[in-house]
Amino acid sequence: MAFYTSNFLAKRRTWWMKNIHKVQAKVGSNYVDGTIQRKVIEGNNIVIHAVFSSANVGAPATITGIRIIDVDGEVAAEQSDNVSVASGQGAIFKITLPIIEGAV
Repeated sequence: MAFYTSNFLAKRRTWWMKNIHKVQAKVGSNYVDGTIQRKVIEGNNIVIHAVFSSANVGAPATITGIRIIDVDGEVAAEQSDNVSVASGQGAIFKITLPIIEGAV
């Protein structure tokens, strides 16, 4: 049996989504800002589509991580990655953040 109500969790997902400010990719030792193209709630998930142009990434390059920054400048989530970007190409990332109640 769930502790939180469905309505409460839906409100929390909306609040979290509104507080996502930007997505950054790690290239070398630096982080570069992407453009959030889409940010929606799908079921129990916040889904973000972030685009990194070749100008942002400095292609050719390797993206070794992705992180999400909230409106207060805090890192909300991050993950290691390994995506090679060829010269003249950018990258698009689909990030799915599940916001669910789990048993502890």
